[in-house]
Amino acid sequence: MAHLWLQVSDGWGARRLDAAQYELSSVPIPIAEDAPIISPSGKAAQLIRTDRSGMPAWALIASPNSGVRVNSRGVPAGLCVLSDRDEIRTGDGIRYYFSAETLATVVPFPGSDRPVYCGRCREPIEVGAPAVRCPGPGCGIWFNESPDLPCWTYTDKCPFCGFPTPLDTGLSWSPED
Repeated sequence: MAHLWLQVSDGWGARRLDAAQYELSSVPIPIAEDAPIISPSGKAAQLIRTDRSGMPAWALIASPNSGVRVNSRGVPAGLCVLSDRDEIRTGDGIRYYFSAETLATVVPFPGSDRPVYCGRCREPIEVGAPAVRCPGPGCGIWFNESPDLPCWTYTDKCPFCGFPTPLDTGLSWSPED
């Protein structure tokens, strides 16, 4: 799950982006599905989640006159696809950082059009079985993760990308001033 970092009184705080849309303000909040993309004043900016090849992608939508900037550049077309560690500044000077970093989480395996084999034991992963999808950048390999098949936590790093495998690992990146 991607994160949005914003400045808080004692540094930076991360908010998980688990809804489909967020409005950028002093505190990001999910917006209703029937809400307009751009507010009538033209000063709002939204983050919208979509999927690209089965992986989530995030876009920023802002009025070209809103003053919103991504990495010090304006958003003249009103649309910007976000990348990991992009800085977003609203017209009123509020700073955010987008982070594509996610945490490893055990979830029921959702299934696929074709069989998916565990990255460690090479056994097929059954629909609904406890599994972890490696959140490492560009990885996405699925692993079994149950008391009988602890394939994700078997070693301390993903064998494909080196992402840390402890399930209690926190976020490794945060913005600095």
